[in-house]
Amino acid sequence: MTAPHSNHQPQSVRSMTGFGAASRETGGFAVRVEARSVNNRGLTISVRAPSFLDAQSAAIEAGVKRRCSRGTVAVAISIQRARNAAPSRIASAVVADYAEQASILAEELGMHPPSLGDLLRLPGALEDAPAADATEAELATVVEAVDAALDEMIVMRDREGASLAAELRSLVAQLEDAAGRVEARAPAAVLVQRDKLRERLSQLLVPGQTIPDDLIAREIAVLADRTDVAEEVARLRSHVSQWREALDQGGAVGRRLDFLTQELGREANTVGSKCQDAETTRIVVEMKVAVERLKEQTANLE
Repeated sequence: MTAPHSNHQPQSVRSMTGFGAASRETGGFAVRVEARSVNNRGLTISVRAPSFLDAQSAAIEAGVKRRCSRGTVAVAISIQRARNAAPSRIASAVVADYAEQASILAEELGMHPPSLGDLLRLPGALEDAPAADATEAELATVVEAVDAALDEMIVMRDREGASLAAELRSLVAQLEDAAGRVEARAPAAVLVQRDKLRERLSQLLVPGQTIPDDLIAREIAVLADRTDVAEEVARLRSHVSQWREALDQGGAVGRRLDFLTQELGREANTVGSKCQDAETTRIVVEMKVAVERLKEQTANLE
């Protein structure tokens, strides 16, 4: 059924696979953000960032949820600050211990004790200074970089989704065409079975005996009823119509398309169970291949 005209533009479908990256800098504070997403039946978010940005994790996750409804999304944030006057600090206790041991050893060996500079080059003599909390300007830079990376990831998901949609439309058209050929083939398939039935019966008859026409008619009627696929093809076409409607609607339709694809597979299997000739079986194999490819590609949609 054709949908009524509307000024509302349907959303495109979206893949769950994407990548986005962005870099921003303010003063000596540089931010690099990478956002990656892959398939998942639900939405899983992970944020990897320096500890002084822990308080921002909730806001970052909220930004992902505004953009995504399915997928595993990983956001990685790296920070570089310009070297300041004291990037590290002296581990006084460690240096004092080194100095004491070195003085004792130097006296025993008759050598001069090491200088402070020598001691500071020893392992553990210097330790990283605690990371400073981010200023408001720096936090704003982080937010800007995260938003830019997520937006770029979504652009890629949309682009992948458009490519998937084109392939999905082609596959569902192949499935519909094959179903139509099975339906058109049904009368000829019954005639083929009639001829096979006549041949089998004739082999059982004694010479001169004939096959009653009413017996053949009854058997053909039973065969035609048992192999009738009209109902299954009608349901398949209904599912195809709903499938196209959901794809046209766009947005996060992956779950609905997955359900409809399962229904398409069920009808294809039922048609296959009613097959009585080689040609119909061959067409049903085409249908099942199309359904399997639909399942594979639909699993990539949000």
